[in-house]
Amino acid sequence: MHILIGHPSRSIFLMAWAIFSVFPSVAQLKNQVRVSINFHEIDKDRLSVDFDDGVVLEPVDLSGVDSVLVINKPVYTPYPTIRLTYDRKSGLDYFINSDGATLNLFYDANRTDTPFYSVANPNFTAIYDSITNEMYRDLRRGQQAELNKLNDLFKKHGHEIGSNDSIKYELTTLIKTINAKSMDFMTSYADHFFSFYYFKSQVLGLTNMIVPDPEYYKSLLIYYEKTFPQKFRFTGEGKQITATLQKKISLVHLGENMPMPEVYFKDSHGDTIRYKNQKERFVLLDFWASWCGPCIQQIPDIKILREQFTEESLNIVSISIDTDSTRYENCKKEHKLDWVHSLDRGGTRSASLGISSIPTVLLLDPDGKIVYYKNGGKLDIEKIGAIVRKKQRKN
Repeated sequence: MHILIGHPSRSIFLMAWAIFSVFPSVAQLKNQVRVSINFHEIDKDRLSVDFDDGVVLEPVDLSGVDSVLVINKPVYTPYPTIRLTYDRKSGLDYFINSDGATLNLFYDANRTDTPFYSVANPNFTAIYDSITNEMYRDLRRGQQAELNKLNDLFKKHGHEIGSNDSIKYELTTLIKTINAKSMDFMTSYADHFFSFYYFKSQVLGLTNMIVPDPEYYKSLLIYYEKTFPQKFRFTGEGKQITATLQKKISLVHLGENMPMPEVYFKDSHGDTIRYKNQKERFVLLDFWASWCGPCIQQIPDIKILREQFTEESLNIVSISIDTDSTRYENCKKEHKLDWVHSLDRGGTRSASLGISSIPTVLLLDPDGKIVYYKNGGKLDIEKIGAIVRKKQRKN
């Protein structure tokens, strides 16, 4: 089994939530935002806070914070977002409507239904509030049949998506139908930030679950440029959407006996990871994410390879597409992943290589040629070992 980039279980769940981001009476934020969050009976060790500036979603450092958290950051979107998660399950997501806003956050164990909560505040709009967002309700109502089929497909055949062509075709058809209905609906509301955000988070998010299709991505880019106004498209967030689609359009097809494209990643020290002219060293590229179950299940096999070969003969590089760097770092520590790592936040550079699902593993020979390629399924460590040893014997 493999997992389609975009975290399908999460993506489908998001489709059941409302995104209320119309903000008819609130002016857009400028280039900087400062917000305060007051903690009431909150255990910081159980809390995680993530701030999305429109381009990057990253965790907020809570060390040194007592009862008030102050966030003061540049933003590249009309409405940045903040995500508050308690015990890794109770979550609150907000659009920030006003600079200088203050949010009061509470935890009350006696509230059995919603112990983690905040007081209503006009400067923060709850993103996933299906009660107040009529636009979202109308949009989702028109997609309900397809959304039900999509959920059923993952429940019954999620484990077959990577190996069953008919299931792949059914999934792709459903997603394109859902996206078509979304875009048809959003055309009438293009001036609303809700539509722009929905296109980014849901329409583009779902494209990560289908077989790569450059012509389809091209049609999405045409729609995006024709539909949404410059006030959204010309922000940092809007430009990133354009860049993402352009990269998808020019996807590279990877396969065995093909040279590795000139797309490089940075390691945790900021140094470029090289693939070619490695003398006698092979390079194993492992594309993964902390939330990907099959990726985690594959870790013991990668550890076996690490034990069998020295770094001089086999350089192992794990490239994560996580967006949450805290979860990513914690996963590395928990599983003791003692080799080279790169965080490709959100999988942008991975997508330019045509990596549309994980786990994906590539073995490159010292000249940078792909000599082993595996997308999903069981990693063949015996074959990988044989390839590396054969080269060693020749030398």
